[in-house]
Amino acid sequence: MARFVRVKGFTDGIDPVLVPPVRMLIVATLVDQQWHEFAALRASLRLSPPVLSKQLTTLRAAGYLDTRPSSDGRRSSWRITDCGIDQLAMHLASWERLMSLASSAVRSARTNNQQ
Repeated sequence: MARFVRVKGFTDGIDPVLVPPVRMLIVATLVDQQWHEFAALRASLRLSPPVLSKQLTTLRAAGYLDTRPSSDGRRSSWRITDCGIDQLAMHLASWERLMSLASSAVRSARTNNQQ
C-alpha cells in the first residue's frame, strides 16, 4: 500500500487511517452508532471475512471502533466510537477543502485553455 504523504496546508486534517476507501465505507456504515454484527457488515459491504476483520482491527486499534462478543462467543458486533465520529467529521471536512481547491484549479486551467 502506498504511504500517505502529508502536504502542509493541503492535507491537514486528513486522517491516514481513514484514507483507504474500504475503511471509509466501514465507518460510514457504522456512523449510526448502533451495534452491527460482523456477518451483517460483511454482507452489506460485500467483503471477505479476512479483509473485513483486518480493517475492523485497524480501526479499533486507532480508537475509532468498539467491539463486543455475542453471548455465544462466536460472533462479534461493532460500532463507531465518539472519537471515530469526530475523526470522520474532521477527515471529511479536510477532503472537502482539498477537493474544492482541486476543482478550482481544474476550472481555472480549463478557462485558461479556452482563451
